[in-house]
Amino acid sequence: GSLLTERKRKIHRILAEAIERLDPNHLDEQSPLLAHHWEESGETFIAADWHRRAAQWVAATDMNAAARYWRKVRTLVGQLPRDREAAALGIIACKQVLGFTWRVGKGAEETRAVLEEGQALANAIGDRRMHLTLAMLYSKARGGEGDSAEYVEVARENYRIALQMDDIFVQANATLFLVDALGHSVAISEALTLTEFGLEKYPRAIPPEEWTLGFNPTSALSYWRAIFLLWTGRLHEGLAEFDRSSRFFVEDNTPEAFAFFWAWQAEAFYHMNEPDRAFKSAARSQQSSRNAGDPPHMAGYAQMAVAYAHLAAGRPIDAIEPARATKALLARAEQVMIAMGPRLLAEALLESGDLAAAILEAEHAIQLARHSLRGNLEAEAHGILARALLRRDGAAAREAAESAFASAGELIVRTGAKTLSPHLLEWRAELAIVLGDEPRRKSLLKQATEEYDSIGAPLQAARLRLEMAP
Repeated sequence: GSLLTERKRKIHRILAEAIERLDPNHLDEQSPLLAHHWEESGETFIAADWHRRAAQWVAATDMNAAARYWRKVRTLVGQLPRDREAAALGIIACKQVLGFTWRVGKGAEETRAVLEEGQALANAIGDRRMHLTLAMLYSKARGGEGDSAEYVEVARENYRIALQMDDIFVQANATLFLVDALGHSVAISEALTLTEFGLEKYPRAIPPEEWTLGFNPTSALSYWRAIFLLWTGRLHEGLAEFDRSSRFFVEDNTPEAFAFFWAWQAEAFYHMNEPDRAFKSAARSQQSSRNAGDPPHMAGYAQMAVAYAHLAAGRPIDAIEPARATKALLARAEQVMIAMGPRLLAEALLESGDLAAAILEAEHAIQLARHSLRGNLEAEAHGILARALLRRDGAAAREAAESAFASAGELIVRTGAKTLSPHLLEWRAELAIVLGDEPRRKSLLKQATEEYDSIGAPLQAARLRLEMAP
């Protein structure tokens, strides 16, 4: 600290050059240290480039650190003269900052400012393609920050622009972003139609450098198709499609995808009353998240899978903590899923007997799901709220319960989330019990049994047949 500035800069340069000369085979590992020394030496562009290398080095195991390095690249490039080389590095930094926003949270970055800065650089070098790529990543970032409506709006506009470009890879990516936006807002019919169109139109072999979201667009479209099939009551078709997308992700070497992949499978097995398979999926989701350093988006999905598995196994008390963890993690990143934590926690509390807390969480889940356009989660939260009220207040809660069940039914029809239909019949049967209407209860459970068979959940149907047996 007592050294003069120029002397300090010279020492940092000597140290950086020595590290590069003496340890040339481990420069990736040394990149954070080299970035520091080059920055202190006053070589801003070289420092920015080493921060880029550090970000790329740690991305697979520590996304939080990678995001910090990319923000540093962006800051350093902002100090450089606006030549083409600096602009190219600045565009990459803005692209990566936007790409990490939905994964680890925004931090100190202002998403709109990053978009405008990156697009200004793209305009300066005449890169129309990158201008659109940044807009795609901005749309996903806004979804990650919880604005599902803007995500859909911007993704639609980006898709429209992409179709006007003679570039199959740009079109494939724009399709994926729109499918992702529609999927997260549970516009299932439109999203499934677009997904199947994309799987027919776009090639399987898309180069990794063209994967704007970090995944091969065709692999991710297959993954979304599986989810849509599961939600629409085509459980076995959905699981078969998951097998295909799993092979794709292995071929692509994109392990990040598996934290989400296994979490959605756990949800499917919850609906199918198959807890053993749900626990296996949850364990795999957790392992995928740990391998990546447990960034909040992946850890949130992994905890969601654990909560679903415990609920499927009839262990609601054990589901409470993973549900709370889901709630906390998905409030930090991937906030398009923010209603999932309260929805899971509400069910865990309901089945654990804490009715007052279950009512509060269900009401919170309804509010969050409505804001984030998660109609299927809102429907489930209405069902939980109705049952909690019935168990607390008995027949006095009839009107409120019927209203909640009606809302759930409307949402199921509107979204096309047919997998929830037999659950709704079971929920309504609980009201029949409270009212002492045994014929109505049996009729509803019989219908639920038939619908469970119809959607491919035979173990749920068998459970109800056993319940209705004399």
